[in-house]
Amino acid sequence: YNIVTFLRELGYNVFVYNPFIIKQFAKSQSLRKTKTDRKDALLIARKLRSDVTPEYYQTDKSMDELKELTRYQNRLIQSRSKCKNLYIRLLDIIFPELHGIVSNLHNQFIYELLTKYPSAQKIARARFSSLLNIKRLTADKAHQIQETAKRTIGNASPALSLELVQLIESIKHYDKQINQVQEEINLLMAELNSPITSIPGIGNRLGAIILAEIKNIHNFKNPNQLQAFAGLDPAIYQSGQMDKTGHMVKRGSSYLRYALIQAAKLISIYSPHFKAYLKLKISQGKHYNVAVTLVAKKLIRIIYHLLKNIQTFDEAKLR
Repeated sequence: YNIVTFLRELGYNVFVYNPFIIKQFAKSQSLRKTKTDRKDALLIARKLRSDVTPEYYQTDKSMDELKELTRYQNRLIQSRSKCKNLYIRLLDIIFPELHGIVSNLHNQFIYELLTKYPSAQKIARARFSSLLNIKRLTADKAHQIQETAKRTIGNASPALSLELVQLIESIKHYDKQINQVQEEINLLMAELNSPITSIPGIGNRLGAIILAEIKNIHNFKNPNQLQAFAGLDPAIYQSGQMDKTGHMVKRGSSYLRYALIQAAKLISIYSPHFKAYLKLKISQGKHYNVAVTLVAKKLIRIIYHLLKNIQTFDEAKLR
């Protein structure tokens, strides 16, 4: 990434290829398994020369920025998820009865409660008036939690209590960082003013991921190419009289595939047309996940059309 940016700033035309494309091109050129730096360089040069429109592999700087931000945010979300899983694991040891009282253990008042009293035993000994000072913790809920804490089978380990407090701090820290990154994404999305956010269910977060991974819609000649890039194409086996399709190949951008699947779930809620389409596929015996994938494929065609023609989403035009 640094080398590409540096060379482009110096005015060089730099083209970035997916290694899988180069590998497949190499197979088409020779059956030999010879691999040297010189042969690799020659192979890449041949590939570049063979492409009619090598501009396909050039990228826009604003899209590079958006891609870096969305992927960084994804890493932060994954790190936060790990902390949340560890947090739930610790609560099962420290105060296992709590999840039976509070449906969402990630409520802010629960975080505040456990930061001040990081064990069931400390909650049991706390002054009731102190518990009522915690925002959004009602008297009834505080009483229920404290009475349950007195009968807990939880472990009162100081080491576990320390770990619990620090995990809560980490979760809050990741929340803050994720929101800061989202603010930067929002600024870029405002500058781009893309019609993608006119699609029901697609906001700045999912819209940014989709745009950042696609980069330039004009790089794709048709929706099928975009579908293949997202890895939503089925594997095809054809030989003689045999003609079969298999599972999704899942090659290409996993980030784009994730965003499209999430967007498909959301548009099936907010768009009457897509809601009916999902219902139809399920009624035909499709598993929910398969039906959502079919919605995603249909959505790809909508996205392709909107970005290509710079048009906003119009439910009335769907068929």
